Formats: sequence, C-alpha cells, structure tokens
Amino acid sequence: MHILKRGVDLYVWRNIQLTKSRLFLFLMLFILAMMLFIMNQFPYATVGVILIPLAYVLGIYTYQKYVLWGSGVLGEDIVTKELEKLDDSYYLINGVVVPPNRGDTDHIVIGPNGIFVIESKNYGGEIECDGDSWVRYKIGKKGKRYELWIGSPSNQVKRNAKVLKDFILEHGDEIFDREIPHIWIHSILVFTNENASASIKNQTVDILGIEELSDYIGNKTPELKLREEEVRKIGDVIMKYSK
Repeated sequence: MHILKRGVDLYVWRNIQLTKSRLFLFLMLFILAMMLFIMNQFPYATVGVILIPLAYVLGIYTYQKYVLWGSGVLGEDIVTKELEKLDDSYYLINGVVVPPNRGDTDHIVIGPNGIFVIESKNYGGEIECDGDSWVRYKIGKKGKRYELWIGSPSNQVKRNAKVLKDFILEHGDEIFDREIPHIWIHSILVFTNENASASIKNQTVDILGIEELSDYIGNKTPELKLREEEVRKIGDVIMKYSK
C-alpha cells in the first residue's frame, strides 16, 4: 500500500483548533457570569443570571463538537491501519478536499480493481439506518435513551463519490492514454467503534465493519480494470489539484 497522504488534513485541524478556542471562550464567559452573580448587586447579578445558562448550553454543545472531531480523527487512524494490509498495487489518500467540495473525504483508495471512497465513523451507541435516514441513540447516566443527530452518512459518502467521479472525468486527459472509460466509484461507510451496534435496512451504500474493509476491497470484482500507470496517475492528479 502506497500512502500518498496520511494524518489530519488542514481542514480538520482548523476545525479542531476553532472548536477548542470556542470552548475556552464559553468557559471564561461562564466563570465571568458566576462572578457577576456572586456579587449580588444590581444590575451585575441580573446579567450573571442571564449569562450562566447561555454560557453553559453553548459550552456543552461546543464540547460535544470537540469530542466528535477528536473521535473522527481516531476513527480515520484505525481505517488507515486496516488499509495498510493491502498490497503495493493500491494507493491511499487520507483527508483530502476534492474540488469543488469544501469538506474533506476521509479516505480514497485507488487500485487495479477500482476506486473506493470511504467515510469512517467512530460512533458508539445504537445506530439505526433505513435507506438514507439515520438515527443514533445513546443511554444517559440515568438510563434514559436519547437521540443524537448524525445527518446522513450514506448521503455524505455518495456525494463525495460523485464529486470524485466528476473530478477524474474532468482531468481524464491527464490520466488516460486511451479513450476515457466509464468511471465507477465504490462508496463505503465503515464503523470503527467496537461499542457501536447497527441496525441496517435498505442500505444504499456498502456498510462494513472495520475488520471487513481490506478484504472487501482486495477481493472486489472490477467493473473496470485500471492499468498500473492509470492507478498511479489518478493518485497524482488528486494530490495535484486537491487540498
């Protein structure tokens, strides 16, 4: 396995740092609000009463976002280690922003048997999927089951696959010495958290456990067999034009 790009990309790093800064800001605001409240003098106490719940709610929300970003980075590292089991006919690009996307694609694998876009999720708890509708549940400290918003990971990976396909076709003249063939991008969603349990119905993308990933890619029957030079050029073009 040739790794053309590994580690946290600039987009993810910026979001982690921004979230940390916001978390610190809301912590300072909460402390200030508590000090104003303790002064017990009008109008300072009134301002404190208003700011305390506001700073608390914003702080909790920001902390949850920070945990999600950190969890996502951990999940991506786990996927990279699994993909390293593939042989040297495959190329891996991690955390790349393919134009015109703004967000990053977690992993792109290019090999003689195809191109694979992988979205990794390190979610814990119960996950339910019906088509492109997703719900995640967790159990709180008091045993109460509550719902967490996770959007639609399947739509996300399909959108990234479509962007990559259009990108390769746009730069096809730099890649192929033959007529530009029909390009098929395999969309894969992989869960990396061993504490997750998933109930999947009517799936629209390939949904795998982390232990299945490398074998699935290595044994995939190709719709189009890519030449060794084409595999390398696709990786080079992605690295050349992406962030």
